Amino acid sequence: MSVPFRRYAVGRWESLWASHPYMSHRILIDLPARKVIAGEHRYFKEWHYMSLPDLEYMQQILNETFDDIFDEPQDYDFKLIDEPPYWAVCPWPWPRVPALTDDEEDAQDAGDE
Repeated sequence: MSVPFRRYAVGRWESLWASHPYMSHRILIDLPARKVIAGEHRYFKEWHYMSLPDLEYMQQILNETFDDIFDEPQDYDFKLIDEPPYWAVCPWPWPRVPALTDDEEDAQDAGDE
């Protein structure tokens, strides 16, 4: 008897940015596509959606350093699920206000001078 295939893995990740060591992230991975498809940051005791550049950065980190997560997500305490969780498919606030990373804020500050 084979175990049913679960398409998605969901779990938490430590901060992507050294300047925010206490921030955490929750991410959703499409296992057959080996792709991060949704994510949120946790700061100020609330979850906030990840911008597309942040999702791309998370994907880059997993591809370059933790590529085994796509084959063995349980090793990283990720849960295997059949359907995306609500937070991953709920609509973004409108009008869409992109979340800024430190790099984007620095670039904006440099343009103000």
